[in-house]
Amino acid sequence: MPGTTNVNLLFTTLPGTDLSVSRVCLGTWQFNGGQADITWSGQEEKLSKAIVDKALETGVNFFDTAEAYKNSEVVLGKALEGRRQNAVIASKFGQNHPEGKVEYSAMDIENALTQSLTKLNTTYIDLYQVHWPICVANMEETVQQLKLEQSRGRILHYGYCNFGVENMKAFQLAGGKPVTTQMPYNLLWRAIEHSTLPLIRENNLSVLAYSALQQGLLTGKFHNAQEVPEGRRRTRLFNSQSTTLAKHGQPGMETETFQAIGEIRKISEELGESMSTVALSWLLAQKNVESVIVGCSSVQQVGENCRVVPLKPAIIERLNSATDQVKNLLGDNADLWAAESRMK
Repeated sequence: MPGTTNVNLLFTTLPGTDLSVSRVCLGTWQFNGGQADITWSGQEEKLSKAIVDKALETGVNFFDTAEAYKNSEVVLGKALEGRRQNAVIASKFGQNHPEGKVEYSAMDIENALTQSLTKLNTTYIDLYQVHWPICVANMEETVQQLKLEQSRGRILHYGYCNFGVENMKAFQLAGGKPVTTQMPYNLLWRAIEHSTLPLIRENNLSVLAYSALQQGLLTGKFHNAQEVPEGRRRTRLFNSQSTTLAKHGQPGMETETFQAIGEIRKISEELGESMSTVALSWLLAQKNVESVIVGCSSVQQVGENCRVVPLKPAIIERLNSATDQVKNLLGDNADLWAAESRMK
């Protein structure tokens, strides 16, 4: 369409780094080597590689993984074999300690990084992140270890994920100089706009927005809660009674969520664009959002989930209005799954 932009033309250099990354990042939580988890069904390694092939062909050079994602680092490492130099890899430590520990000491971080490097078949990770604040045993020790690994060349830059206002301030007081913050952010999940995003902007951090399509809700595929796979009904958008997998114990906001989805669908149809395109384009129009993280369950979805277009201010305002009620119901708690936020 005239005036559209494809992701292979959209790159940004993350402020404070020399990392030139695509503004759409491929999330690899689904790269599980065929072993389903609580959220995603099994994805065979062959398909994951084909998705990476298509992503690189499309222009995506940014890949996000984590120690905690089942088999993801191994599968991504194999998929990038022989072309590591063409990729920017972000990974995270936490929530997968062999002894079941939640809080990581400096030695735990060092060991986790060593394991990640081995799994990814690389000598360095471009962006290494603390997965959750609950993974931190001691903030100063964590910051010192990240700086040490940076001096060793095993990581190039560091950031954090799921950090709330108090966590961010504590990290800064400990001497940390993160370049990115990874947060759940999309049209249906705007909780960070209340208090976290203003501080992020004050500190000029780059936002990596995960669940950019709200686990498929913003693709337009689902028309009611019953159509959504049970593992994806664990979030606070849904009534906790709809699945035994939910832990938040709240009534959710299903009516308001699907009303908002209906309005986004209407706006998208008026524009002649898919809901995915409109949702990602809205997100990339937000200040400090440098890259959006999307997952793919098929090769076809790579193209569908990586297309962005410029949106007029009036359209952005209509999208804001369509989702304001859900934003207000969510309140300041940006945690997707917990009634008491783990993002302090």
